[in-house]
Amino acid sequence: MIIRYEIGIVETRNVVKAILDTYGYDFRDYALTSFKRRLEQVIMNNGFKDADGLINRLTSNKDYFESFLHEITPETTEMFRDPSLWRTVRDEILPDLMKGGPTKPKLWVASFDSGEELYSLAIILKEAGFLSEVQLYASVISDKAIEKIKSGRIDAKELEVNDANYLRFIGKKNFSDYYYNENGQIVLDTSLVQGVNFVKLNTLYDNAPGGIKLILFRNQMIYYNQILQDKVLYQLSNSVVPGGYLSIGVKETLENTNSSNKFTVFNDLDKIYKKKTT
Repeated sequence: MIIRYEIGIVETRNVVKAILDTYGYDFRDYALTSFKRRLEQVIMNNGFKDADGLINRLTSNKDYFESFLHEITPETTEMFRDPSLWRTVRDEILPDLMKGGPTKPKLWVASFDSGEELYSLAIILKEAGFLSEVQLYASVISDKAIEKIKSGRIDAKELEVNDANYLRFIGKKNFSDYYYNENGQIVLDTSLVQGVNFVKLNTLYDNAPGGIKLILFRNQMIYYNQILQDKVLYQLSNSVVPGGYLSIGVKETLENTNSSNKFTVFNDLDKIYKKKTT
């Protein structure tokens, strides 16, 4: 029987301090309970005896830090999660964004996505004939995340739920048109993300891209405390243009944040907001 290692609050803070001091990545305002749980999983997966073993590896091995960032970031796991949101993007938001202009609209998957949100958006754009007519951006916290997304490999165990979500989304094709089976491994059509601009950001979203017309930042704030929510939302609200859209998780809200007065509710069910023009 494997006994799960339990990391204490002081040990957690020591890990966070070591990362901040060594690399400048600030995890101090991540929600403590979920962050502790993920640290425990990292320690177990890598065979560390305790938190000190993790700290020693982190501070002495920069390559391992890249792996740590990839491990500590929750994966999306589902494509077309919350299908009604994707229908709204396709049927209401994209037609508005594509009305014309001198430059291609910029769309940004701003959450630290493991690929599912990005591929979902790319499929919608391809089916609408807009994939080559937009500039796609995707946030990553590590180089390993870029490698994973570009590989197109997803967990075969999620195939059934992905297919069901696509059916509920009511796409134009079959979900099977967008992947193939390679020796039991499901591989998505990587041509969908060939033109994506990957933006490596730290936990505070410094140097975020600007001039964005649609930001997808779903199911990320649940891992933040109020302080970090306000810091990141401030960056995002500055990135999206007036009249542009911000989508967050269906269980999240802009209420009681410092950015709530910058947006109006566009779709309350799907938690889509539109930035005020004045």
